[in-house]
Amino acid sequence: MQPSNNNTKAYCDADSRLMVDILSISFDGSVANSNLYKRAANTAEQHFFQRVSTQYRTLCDSLLVSLAPLPKDSGTMNLEAGYIAKAYLMALKSSDKHAPSRVMSVNRQALKRIRRMVERISDRLFASWISQYLAWIQMTLDHVQQQRSAMLTLEQGCGNRDQLSQH
Repeated sequence: MQPSNNNTKAYCDADSRLMVDILSISFDGSVANSNLYKRAANTAEQHFFQRVSTQYRTLCDSLLVSLAPLPKDSGTMNLEAGYIAKAYLMALKSSDKHAPSRVMSVNRQALKRIRRMVERISDRLFASWISQYLAWIQMTLDHVQQQRSAMLTLEQGCGNRDQLSQH
């Protein structure tokens, strides 16, 4: 995917700040999913977390190219980006058993917050371009959620058979 306009287009200050916040959240998502990839218990989860990490990283790289002149530092951190960073860190501190579902939850929160930021970008063509990345990540999250639900159903079914065979 390529930005809709010239890669070094000058954006209004408000749009630039929103894009930096989106970049920050996306980078946190990339790092968190990459770290969880290293801890994943099975190949399917490794593949999933590596894929989501790559998707967030691709969005980061594209935004970085599009943000030629960074906006002047306001001296304060956006609460949205700070909240997501803290949520990813807390999810990663979870046990290996709970970390995957907690990072999945933060991934969904991150997408929701990024979508709200994209709605405030005045350059609608650029906002649409970012939305394509978000849809790509959302499809991956939805697919994995379906797989995890199917695996849980299968595990529960096997557990019931084991209980029945013991009686």
